[in-house]
Amino acid sequence: MNKLLKSIAKRYADRLFHYYQKKETTKKELQKNELIGRISSVGYNLRLNGESHIFSKPSKVIIGNNVHIGNNFFAKSEGGLVIGNNTHISRNVTIYTENHNYTGKALPYDNTTNYKPVIIKENVWIGMNVSIVPGVEIGEGAIIGIGSVVNRNIEPFEIVGSPKINTLKLRDIEHYKSLNDNKHYGGVNGKRLEEIELNQFLKSYETNRNKDILFILGTGRSGTVSITDLFNQHPNCKAFHEDIHQLIRISTDLAHKGDIDKSYKEINEILKVKVWNASENQLIVHSDQRFWNLIPFLSNYFPNSKFIHVVREPISCIKSMVIREWYADDEYPDLFYHDWAKYRIQGDQIGDVSSENWTKMTHLQKCTWYYYFINKTITAELSKLPQERTLKVELENISEKMHSILEFCNLTKVDLNFNKKNSQRQTDYIKLAADNLDEIEESVANETKKYL
Repeated sequence: MNKLLKSIAKRYADRLFHYYQKKETTKKELQKNELIGRISSVGYNLRLNGESHIFSKPSKVIIGNNVHIGNNFFAKSEGGLVIGNNTHISRNVTIYTENHNYTGKALPYDNTTNYKPVIIKENVWIGMNVSIVPGVEIGEGAIIGIGSVVNRNIEPFEIVGSPKINTLKLRDIEHYKSLNDNKHYGGVNGKRLEEIELNQFLKSYETNRNKDILFILGTGRSGTVSITDLFNQHPNCKAFHEDIHQLIRISTDLAHKGDIDKSYKEINEILKVKVWNASENQLIVHSDQRFWNLIPFLSNYFPNSKFIHVVREPISCIKSMVIREWYADDEYPDLFYHDWAKYRIQGDQIGDVSSENWTKMTHLQKCTWYYYFINKTITAELSKLPQERTLKVELENISEKMHSILEFCNLTKVDLNFNKKNSQRQTDYIKLAADNLDEIEESVANETKKYL
């Protein structure tokens, strides 16, 4: 009898154990799926093995197809992280894309940071306990041995190992090219992917660069969120607003006399991996205030691209910037950790305003300068393109011009509802500034007259 009771008790204990084990597994899978959902762009068959995976800024991460990442993975990704197709990363790997600023205003470092993106190209194998420092590029087909500290760029096909990064040898390049040309890629535990799996690889922007694509240009605070929502009402559109967060840094670095080749190279790597997230018959639309100085790159990279320059009436647009405290000294409580504030373009660093005058300007004056400088630059750059690729639209006339806009985009004419949106944060700002709205508007109007 005791034996029977023990058997029954064991059976129910086992069932209870498996029930809670399954429940815990389901919870962990949901957590993984939630994390993957916050990553900016993810290709087919991303596998997060194990239990612990941290991307400190998922919106700055672009991941290609068939990427496997092992347990206890940590990426400090604020500076931007790109992981190419068929890259396998083992356990206990750490990647940093930013550094404390030790040349700043305090010791051992101050409260500012320097962003340096990490780019890992396709078909890379990264072993266990590897640390990757900011600003590193790991070339196609490279292999990083166990315990390595990757503190320099790794050449394509290079195999490196610890205790310091020394070249051990190169892959057999002919063998590598043969496998790559025949799409022989390893999946779980290196098992070669079947044709049916390869066919599920998601296309990238590079693959689709000859397709039609539309870019919405503006200053910010110019209705681009509402326009994104407007295009998403059309069944043949897939529209995105400020979808590639790395552009916040890249665009401003370029404006501040940065390395144009380095910046364009980073954008190339992003587009090589970023998933083209639209169906065959949909037009992709991207709206971003950071496109203002990327028109030469975008128009060349996407030969069938078109551009719409949306201009909001100056007083209301600049007033919106001022209310949100653009260029104010205390724009955000932690200025140097908020990209939109940290990477506001500076008129003196661009060379359009002297340092002496820029220092003396109020944040209202800087917002006014920004409005006219950005719109002037967009107009000048678009004038270099064929007329059929560009369109200028006033925000206040969007509804009346909607059919003309759809015709410009080669889209079927359907009725779309344009609703101007204000975020809750914008509404809160307006409430805080309510007592001074008339004064702000008058000041903006007076400052604007100087540019007319």
